[in-house]
Amino acid sequence: MFYKKYINKLTALLILGMFCVQTQVSAETEVRLIEIYPSDSEAFTQGFELSPDTKNLILATGLYGKSSIGLLDLETGEYSIKANLSEEYFGEGITIVDDFIWQLTWKEGKAFKRDLASFEIVDEQSYQGEGWGIAYDAEADVIWMSDGTSVLQQRNPQDFTKMAELEVTYNGQPVVNLNELEFANDLIYANIWYSDKIIAINPSNGEIEYVYDFGELLQRVDNEIADELVDQKDVLNGIAHIEGNQFYITGKLYPYVLEVELNR
Repeated sequence: MFYKKYINKLTALLILGMFCVQTQVSAETEVRLIEIYPSDSEAFTQGFELSPDTKNLILATGLYGKSSIGLLDLETGEYSIKANLSEEYFGEGITIVDDFIWQLTWKEGKAFKRDLASFEIVDEQSYQGEGWGIAYDAEADVIWMSDGTSVLQQRNPQDFTKMAELEVTYNGQPVVNLNELEFANDLIYANIWYSDKIIAINPSNGEIEYVYDFGELLQRVDNEIADELVDQKDVLNGIAHIEGNQFYITGKLYPYVLEVELNR
């Protein structure tokens, strides 16, 4: 598959195995399916946001030479590309701040600031390390950014300068492979790379408060679609908040978007 082959897959799977054992004793949660929508099965989803018009989703993709950003029509599953990244960039997470969008790159240490209406780049900033996921906390006016480790970075939403760090833990142990992020309900929601789980993190202390397991739901949905579409799916990677406990969820090369309610 096309996922990040340069990262040690065996190490990632071993860490995931330990995390799965830990999360079996997490607080009771429920993932309730509301609706299934079509999506572009060729989109290597890296960033996922609800558009201000609430009729579309802003979707950003990765892979060198194929990274893009555009709009996903929920009714048709059509992905309309608004801008492509240059071939030297591997696109990653996105987040909306006021009237612009920040878009990360994986190894290139570059964050692009795009106009929300036109998707044109209006500024760019550099950062150290890798870029994975990103989310905006409007109340605190800060950006949260993941780099694949157990540490989230807090950044200034205007100039992208680093302000602080927060280690994410579960039962006192650091949790790595934090990927796509979304801020909602005073919590940081995060995909765990190579996992069907989404976690909800307390931004004040980094502790994981809730774990949502999508494994059973994904299996049920996959049983209803064509085998070739299931076989090409990659990992769960895409969280877009609607309102309350309702979210849109998708993944890399997923042929669908799930509208779900994450209850606790």
